[in-house]
Amino acid sequence: MESWDVEFAGMFKDRDNKGYSGPQVGVVLSPPPNTRVRLGDEIILTMDHLIIAAHVLSGYKREFSSTSSGDIVTKTPPPETYDTYTVLESLDHEGEITLKDTLKIGDQVILIPASTDQTYFLIDKVG
Repeated sequence: MESWDVEFAGMFKDRDNKGYSGPQVGVVLSPPPNTRVRLGDEIILTMDHLIIAAHVLSGYKREFSSTSSGDIVTKTPPPETYDTYTVLESLDHEGEITLKDTLKIGDQVILIPASTDQTYFLIDKVG
């Protein structure tokens, strides 16, 4: 029989050395708003167990800005001729983009477990 201090030290060791399961791949069974994701053969994650990244949901908004320049080609009525004009200034664009796509049934998703393995962060779609 082990002494109490050896047994107590063993309990600390067991507590502190839980294995980390790391990122995992799940499959979407139901799309938002009532998302369900299958993890492996037996686990079904519901909204109670998921924290979903905003960028994979419909309606996600991003601000953007871009600059472009190039040639403008004009086409005339028949007989067709083409004229190229050089743009002497750049075109600056700013605005907001709203994404319309979202998670769909069958999508593979990347899941990262929280330390308790009871909650998963759905961070993105696979490929």
